[in-house]
Amino acid sequence: MLLPSPHADFQNHYHRLMRDAGGVIPTRASIRPHDLKPVLPWVVMAERHGHGHLKPTLIGSAVDEVLQASFTGVNLFDYLDGDVASRLDTFYSNITDQPCGGIMERMLASENGLMRSYTSSLYPLVGSSGRMDRLVGVVSIAKTEPMLSGFGKPKDIQTIGVVSETYFDLGFGVPEAV
Repeated sequence: MLLPSPHADFQNHYHRLMRDAGGVIPTRASIRPHDLKPVLPWVVMAERHGHGHLKPTLIGSAVDEVLQASFTGVNLFDYLDGDVASRLDTFYSNITDQPCGGIMERMLASENGLMRSYTSSLYPLVGSSGRMDRLVGVVSIAKTEPMLSGFGKPKDIQTIGVVSETYFDLGFGVPEAV
């Protein structure tokens, strides 16, 4: 699969991290911001503690600027419902449990009716606990105009559907259902 430039750049960086770690999933501590300068405004990092829990710990400034809402420190599943929540939960679980990389495109809608394509490519990380409970990756958003007229809250942006998802083999396979 041919990835858009920032996603391909981050995937290459992640593969270097794996190589430096001896072919295993890298640790959270191995991420060095200065190595990510070209894509840093679009980098995301999150902690995952089981089903229905994904809490971003870092969201690049460009993502916040376009969304006009900060999702840092909040459980994303507090703002997801039904089939969308289930599909995203499966996607995040597959990445940490397989482990593998993944890219998902979804549609976001703001309270004022604006819609944007939001693409995230994510990869697993080992946290300080020694468990694979972190995700890191990069986001791209179609059109960079802000989604809200002023800075809002996470509830002002909704995921209305998943367009596509694909997994990448990091040397451990990909989920069977894919």
